[in-house]
This record gives sequence, C-alpha cells and structure tokens, in this order.
Amino acid sequence: MRKFYQSPRFIWWIIIPTCIIYLVLLVYWPYIIPFDYMGLFGQLSYYLISNYRLLLFIVLWATFFAHLYEALVARRICHQLNIDQELTYLWIIQTFILGYY
Repeated sequence: MRKFYQSPRFIWWIIIPTCIIYLVLLVYWPYIIPFDYMGLFGQLSYYLISNYRLLLFIVLWATFFAHLYEALVARRICHQLNIDQELTYLWIIQTFILGYY
C-alpha cells in the first residue's frame, strides 16, 4: 500500500509553509517583521502592507480555503480509490499544507 503515497521534495516543505507563515505575519503581526533589515524584499513587503492590507488579507484567506478544498478533494479521491485510512491522512495533511504544487 505504500506505493500510493510519495512525499514531495523537501524543498517544497520549506518554501510553501514559509511563505504562508510570512503572509500570516504580514497580515496579522506586521510589527514583528524587521522590514529595514530585509532590503528590497522588506521595502516591497512594507509597501504592500501599507497600501494593500485588505488585498493581502483576501489572499491569505483565499489561500487557506483553496488548500482546505484541495485537501477535501484529496480525501474524496483516496476514498474513491479505496486507499487505506493511514495513507488517506497522509495525503490530506500533505495537500492541506502544500496544496497541489
């Protein structure tokens, strides 16, 4: 049964959660981010949070709901393919965190 699950490359486990965490910090706790020490990326982030905070808020929650929907679709596909419960949980967790990369 293990052949139905293959974890993605480790780089995706670093990039995607880091970006989502950064977006959460940017929307809800921007005062803890040291924009001055981040160079151009910090300036861009500060500009976005200063001028487009509502857009960032919408992007954050759209990302959350998209990942949630993708995880539910993964669960349904696993159920249709009669994949056991342990592997189904692995697929759901992976898809919720990484989405369909």
